[in-house]
Formats: sequence, structure tokens, C-alpha cells
Amino acid sequence: MRFRKVLLHWNRANPACQTSALALLESLRGAGHEVADAADKDSAVRSDLLLLLGGDGFLMESLRLLDYPPTPVFGVNFGTVGFLMNTKECLRDLPRLIQEGSFQEEEHAVLEARVELEDGSRDTLLAFNDFVVERMTRQSIRLQLSLDDVPFNHYAGDGFVLSTSAGSTAYNLAAGGPVVHPGIQAIIVTPLYPHRASPFHSVQFSLLVPLKSRLRLAADDLPKRSMRMVADGRQLERVCRADVGDSGRRVRLLRPQSHLFVKTLTRKFIGG
Repeated sequence: MRFRKVLLHWNRANPACQTSALALLESLRGAGHEVADAADKDSAVRSDLLLLLGGDGFLMESLRLLDYPPTPVFGVNFGTVGFLMNTKECLRDLPRLIQEGSFQEEEHAVLEARVELEDGSRDTLLAFNDFVVERMTRQSIRLQLSLDDVPFNHYAGDGFVLSTSAGSTAYNLAAGGPVVHPGIQAIIVTPLYPHRASPFHSVQFSLLVPLKSRLRLAADDLPKRSMRMVADGRQLERVCRADVGDSGRRVRLLRPQSHLFVKTLTRKFIGG
């Protein structure tokens, strides 16, 4: 991989991030790269490489801002966990790595949700990390979950996390779902506090389905038990139905050649 045109985008609210970004900007331009620092959809598509300095949340915000571009992304972590980002230690060698194109690439799916609201209007949401369907009131939501047009579960509880492998280490993991290796393209369906009482028969376990699957969540007992949908932080209220599947778009995350998923998993979540 060769990168002549680089788009550098950073979290300007973080002083340490700002300092590193400006030093990197000077270094890359000194090495002969054409570097832009104004992030928009057009500049992302025209670039050979997107450099992001921030945390995982900043990564998701940036991908949404740039409309999930096909441009390879190298992220450097200035956040708290930063599982999807690379460590700050790589900044020292980053100009050389970019010059050599010495990276390994992870390809991640972007999910799409076609949503119908209680008022009859429709919207389409995209998520690189996850969709969260959750209750809006003190009462549990009730919904019918279908997989590829086959009814699977009549559910009562707080909702569901519908995650990609990239998002499996976020809310999905906190909710008791599995961590999924980035080499596995799938949708992880994890229930949130499902009711165990016998009238409901709510699913109690996570479900891993192929990426080509289509999931439908259709709410019951509306508007009394209204639900919302959150797509990588973007919130949409009073959803009555959502059809979720693969958008066909892909995010290409770059890692140093030394990166190993299992070592990052151990360092970030187990320690030692």
C-alpha cells in the first residue's frame, strides 16, 4: 500500500491529541505527503489514507461524518479504552510506516437499519459498532424478533444490542455477549435484561448469525411501550419496526504488522 494523499483528523478538544496531530502534520508534509486537515466526505474519498487521533467514540463520529468512506483508516488512541485504535507508541514510527505502506488490514462491515416510526415516517440508519433497541419508558418493551422472515422470539425486556464484530467488545460485551474475532463477519444479537416469567418466553442468550441475515424487530403494545433505536450514538425515538442487515459498505482499519488481536484483547480486558 502506498499513501500519497493523507487526511489527518483529530479530536481538537484534547490538548495532547492536538499537539501530536500538529507534529505529525509537519512530519508528513516534510516527508513529501500531501496532507489535508479539513475533514469532509469529498476529502475522505480523494485521500489514500485517513489518520484519526482520538478514542473509539471519535472514530465512530468521524466515520459517520465522512459517510463511512472506503479509504483505509489508521486510528491512534487518545481515549480511555481505544480497542479499535492503535497505541500512541506507534506515532514515533508512523511516518515511516506510511512511507513503506507497512500495515495489516481488518475489514469490518457496516450495518444498516431501515426504520419505521410510530407516525408512519421512515428513516435509514448506519452503524459500524452497533444498534441498540431499548425501552423509552419505565415499562419493558415487547417485540417480535424475526430472522430471515421466520419468527424467532416474542420478547419482553429492556431491548437488544445488534452488534458487528468490531462492536462486540463494547455494549455487547458489557451485556454478556461474546467477543467476536474481526475475521468473522457476523451480526451478534444480545438481549438486554429479558423477562424470565413464563408468559413471555424471552430469549435469554446471545445469537450469532451470518452477516447476510436479515433481522426484523417489530414492537407490540404501542404507544404504551415505545422504544428507541441508537445507531453508534445517534438516537431515534418512537420506533415501531426496524429491519437490520448488511449495508454492503466496509470500513478498512489498518494495524501495524506487529498487531495481534488476542494480545490486544488480553491487554485491554484481562490485564497482566
